[in-house]
Amino acid sequence: MTFEWVRKARWAGTVAVTAVLSGVAAVPTVGTGAPATPVTPAIGAVPAAKPLPRPADQRQKAVPIAQAMMLMAQTAPADPAATPTPPKPAPPPPLPFETRARPTIDLSTIVLRPSDEALILKTLEDTPSHGFRRNEFSDAGLAEALASSDPDVRAGAVRALKVGLIRYARAQHGQRIAADSFKKNWGVHPDPYNPDKGFAAAVAEDRLAAWIDDLPPRYQGYISLRAALKTYRDIAAHGGWEKIPAGTSPLALNATGPRVLALRARLAAEDPTLPAAAAPETFDADLVEVIKHYQLRSGLNPTGVVDSYTLTALNQPVGQRIMQIIANLERWRWIDRDMPPTRIEVNIAAAGMTVYNNNYPGLSMRAVAGRPADQSPMLQSRIDAIVVNPPWNVPYAIAKKEYWPKEKKHPGYLEAHGFRAIPDGTNGGVRLQQMAGPSALGKLKFDFPNPYGVYLHDTPTHSTFATDSRAQSHGCIRLQNPAALAQLLTANMPEWTPEALQEAIDSGDTKRIHLATPIDVVILYWTAYVGKGQVSFRQDIYGWDRDLLQLLEPQPAKLPDRSPESPAA
Repeated sequence: MTFEWVRKARWAGTVAVTAVLSGVAAVPTVGTGAPATPVTPAIGAVPAAKPLPRPADQRQKAVPIAQAMMLMAQTAPADPAATPTPPKPAPPPPLPFETRARPTIDLSTIVLRPSDEALILKTLEDTPSHGFRRNEFSDAGLAEALASSDPDVRAGAVRALKVGLIRYARAQHGQRIAADSFKKNWGVHPDPYNPDKGFAAAVAEDRLAAWIDDLPPRYQGYISLRAALKTYRDIAAHGGWEKIPAGTSPLALNATGPRVLALRARLAAEDPTLPAAAAPETFDADLVEVIKHYQLRSGLNPTGVVDSYTLTALNQPVGQRIMQIIANLERWRWIDRDMPPTRIEVNIAAAGMTVYNNNYPGLSMRAVAGRPADQSPMLQSRIDAIVVNPPWNVPYAIAKKEYWPKEKKHPGYLEAHGFRAIPDGTNGGVRLQQMAGPSALGKLKFDFPNPYGVYLHDTPTHSTFATDSRAQSHGCIRLQNPAALAQLLTANMPEWTPEALQEAIDSGDTKRIHLATPIDVVILYWTAYVGKGQVSFRQDIYGWDRDLLQLLEPQPAKLPDRSPESPAA
């Protein structure tokens, strides 16, 4: 990943997660990474909790809400519709991958052995198993060209082998998408990567097989998802599954008829190990348990009833599932090859959070992610502090879109909900702050530096955690049980016992707890992943799968007149 602020702040230690707090419903997020050697954290001096520094504007007397609205009206910018500005010219399309992936060294200096040629050919033929398009890196008929008796044809085939492998190597390191094509909220970017010299050295030192094996991500999450791709392609090859017809009521215990038969056929197509039923047209107790298990895999409440959410998930065609797997395999290639084994990981699409200790999942809970209009970003950072009883400094865009209109429609709304207006000299002269107590951030906030201004936090509204669709925040991540996470992160700080933490919360005072051992946090977007040996799918709530797959489509463009053997300009 390429955020420089992450690079400079890279944490060298790990936090010891020694206990998993009970009573928290497990929510699968991401497949684990490759097992790592346990690392014993260094426990340093424990800093005392300090009151949250109060900015100068908080010492100022708050402006009355009515006066603030008048001030904003006086300083409001002119209506852009009154003075239209010419549209910005569209940026030029990025160069297609075939151009960007051209070699940068003279490949004629690389002399392949017959075994090298066979290995590269096998690698290129096997690229669809990684989710790449067939013949994405080389033309069809390459094997025949290599076996040609025509020296020129064979020489061209050998050149194509070299170029194809370089393109494949770049693709395995996330280089298929140009950097300027990443969406604003795709804050996880692959590092720049040029395989040319590594390829040349691997051939010269007769270790090409090991070099090729090391190209794909080594995380178990990627390996398992690649196996899932084969499984679902096999299902598609056998005809996939038929949709379950919609009915006038949900399918539930004791229902009978052809829709129950269709439900059983649909489930068996994905899981042929399901036992046959004595009365297949009847929705019996065993089928209730099967549906509950399917709902858990799909991130739905395990009711055992095929409601509209469950029916929608069941009726997604197998081709859609295959494309989801392909999109998520691509995201795995964007991730650091040394992702911290001890970390907090949030899956936006699954609306869940899990703490990993040396790549093994521990504390897990439901979350609420950003709604489609306020998307949570993918990113990597480090949590270095917990804020107890945090106030909420309302972003100007949210205040303008939601809260000032509420005050205008219902005078007194802001004051009744704990808001005050503070002069700041920008944004219309004031900004809104909701004080600790009624704050939308609840009792705890977990701070980490990032360019999006998001964080993990508590919420006074817990009813949303029980819903099937939990994309309802302004972009931050709300946690179902933030106190459990706070206790875990302060477990190596003797003065912060669970009782001391609760006492600080009950005091109502704002305090900042600087963690003795910060912990990495990774926020990702997984709509397909493998957990406990089974594939889980989630709704593409932001349309990022669709956008990503469109970017991966070949882009026609005029290629420079350059020989594949020649270095790039």
